[in-house]
Amino acid sequence: MDYRFLFLEPQGRLSPRPFARALVVLTAIFMVITVLAAVVSPGLGILQYAVVFPYVCLFGKRLHDAGLSAWLWLVFLAGTGFLSMILSAILLPVLSPQAYEMQADLQKVMEADGLNAFLEALTARGAEYARLSAVTSVATLLISSAFTGFAAYRMRSDPKTNRHGPPTLDVRAGDFS
Repeated sequence: MDYRFLFLEPQGRLSPRPFARALVVLTAIFMVITVLAAVVSPGLGILQYAVVFPYVCLFGKRLHDAGLSAWLWLVFLAGTGFLSMILSAILLPVLSPQAYEMQADLQKVMEADGLNAFLEALTARGAEYARLSAVTSVATLLISSAFTGFAAYRMRSDPKTNRHGPPTLDVRAGDFS
């Protein structure tokens, strides 16, 4: 795998197979950062922003292979965000009941004392909440990444040369570029 091409170059085309392998690598990196943010310090979550550009490059090239604009990556981003929000709401009480209880307590603080009191309580208990909700965060990440990755994987490749380059070889014929 040419990591520089996959993760740092936004131009070009990418067939489904190398896209899937690279997405697994990026998802693993994102998962490690999520776990570190939960276990070590919530401040480490800022490292997730370093993975955004590689995601843009990867999805952009996959969209280019289908003959589409890389700007449509924003649709994938919105879909991932929406799916993550729904999954978190469903999975938090199941996988992280203590975090769910803490969330309810924080909501009561906001209802009783206002937004400033809520933010102070959240700041004071943020590290504990991140630790308690780590399982839900990882599960949500894996499921939403799988769904959006599968949608991008299943897009048909443009069989002809398009404005983004020549066609990728047929995956069944052994294309691994």
